[in-house]
Amino acid sequence: MNKRFITLCPVLAVALCLTTGCKTKTIVYDPAETSTNLRQEGTVSSEEMQTFVKSAINNAMSSPRFTAFLSEYKQEKQDTNAVPILKLDRVLNQTDDPDLHVDEITDMLKEALIEAGRVDVTMAEGQGKTQEIAASRDLKNDANFDQSTVAATGTLQAARLVLRPKVISNKITDGDQKAVTRTFVMEMADVKKGIIIWTYTKQVAFKKEKGWFGW
Repeated sequence: MNKRFITLCPVLAVALCLTTGCKTKTIVYDPAETSTNLRQEGTVSSEEMQTFVKSAINNAMSSPRFTAFLSEYKQEKQDTNAVPILKLDRVLNQTDDPDLHVDEITDMLKEALIEAGRVDVTMAEGQGKTQEIAASRDLKNDANFDQSTVAATGTLQAARLVLRPKVISNKITDGDQKAVTRTFVMEMADVKKGIIIWTYTKQVAFKKEKGWFGW
């Protein structure tokens, strides 16, 4: 065999590895269900976020404590059709992954809550707060607008519930293997009483073997 070819083989292998990334397959698994599929190391896909969000909101809306709160709220308002207002906080990223798109999770949560139809999501408080509401309410002294259609002072409604979501992570390295766990945590509290009425935790993890050039 040509000696020059033999000498170039390792160089070509390294060059090919650098251009293709030499990415090893990473296995994702649910610690609770031990189900597996393939994923890229260090990421949480949109599909995983959507699955988490739907599961969380379904769990919240059907939980015994939320059902009991809703019944009590309707009695308090003396209205069987009364719907509590919920303030959705922005999802907190308490991981070391700057590419985790928590705003995407927040928007998914907002959509799932509205579709569930058991709470109203406020845009006057929390993550959903918008300056457009304040701007629209500042038309009181503008003669160009029919003043009967301008929102009056004292008509905004405060939230009765608050939902706080966050994502935390844990990393364990053992020799040439690394396991990383992303834990989604959500808490819903009654603002009036300051009591947590529902909480939800979901873990997604991945493990990887160290490649030629590290993790």
